[in-house]
Amino acid sequence: MKKRSSFRDKVSADSERQKKQGSSYGYLKLPKGINLFKEEAKTRVKLDFLPYKVTDENHLDRNDELGIAVPGELWYKKPFYVHRNVGINNESVVCPTTFGKKCPICEYRAKRAREGADKEELKLLKTSLRNLYVVVPIDNEKLDEQPYLWDVSQYLFQDLLNDEIDEDPDLGRFPDLEEGLTLKIRFSEAMIGKNKFAETSRIDFIERKSAYDEKILSKVPNLDECLTVYSYKELEKMFLEVEVDEDVDEQDAAQEEDEDNNVKSYRVPKDEKEEDIPEKEIIKEDVEEADSKEERKRKRAAKKASKEEEEKNRCPYGHRFGIDCDKFDDCKECELWDDCIDAQED
Repeated sequence: MKKRSSFRDKVSADSERQKKQGSSYGYLKLPKGINLFKEEAKTRVKLDFLPYKVTDENHLDRNDELGIAVPGELWYKKPFYVHRNVGINNESVVCPTTFGKKCPICEYRAKRAREGADKEELKLLKTSLRNLYVVVPIDNEKLDEQPYLWDVSQYLFQDLLNDEIDEDPDLGRFPDLEEGLTLKIRFSEAMIGKNKFAETSRIDFIERKSAYDEKILSKVPNLDECLTVYSYKELEKMFLEVEVDEDVDEQDAAQEEDEDNNVKSYRVPKDEKEEDIPEKEIIKEDVEEADSKEERKRKRAAKKASKEEEEKNRCPYGHRFGIDCDKFDDCKECELWDDCIDAQED
């Protein structure tokens, strides 16, 4: 009887793995056959946005009441949070709160805020909101008409898209396979300090040349699986730049896994997200035990009103500082433009 080769099943399994395996770009995991779309300054592109089937129970957009980003349903974007300049290599890493898990950097930032750290230190530890999309370039000489992955900050695209949809809610059908719209996007060149980058300056919505068949969904990557997320201990070691004993690390990893299985979500409620809370107000109520809860609320409201008035008065032309940047002709000659755009990004 002929002996069965020990390589047969192993080589076959390895071949199947390679077919499915994609590439890694920083925190992005690209599925096999999927490339990145990158916006370029001073260009115009036409993009079709394709939805994907949500699998993440803790999707940041999830709204069960409205049926938004619910597992098993189609949605058009994957929002996620990023920490920048982490560790000795100054890496950009996905914040675990994106997937409802604890983050050592966020915990440290909250601790430093309670201790009275200054705004600059807290700013370095904050997260930036970004989005992943699946887009198909249309009538593009450089790019094939096939799905690409687009990773872009909330500020540089989604905020303007939201404004357009607020003006005309019917435009919200743009990602629909049958009734969707093509987005004609203009990218201008913006600059902060010495850094130049592409910024969405205009979005037009036009009728698609044709509808998409549902079969296209088999080619659409699962955006919930396209992000590399470090474990709590891995991220902690990277952030603190220390080595942890392997035995202790394994024990902590087991404990972390057990916590993940028993706790539904560590995500900060939307109305308490760090991007939305003024820096000096990231202080838990137990730090101010001497004050009553109502008194604390009154103080926070007064601080917020004072800050808003202060920001308004900072604009030499009477516009809203950090909000109305580049919305008026005055902005072109304003000496505070750099500070204003920084505040707007925050």
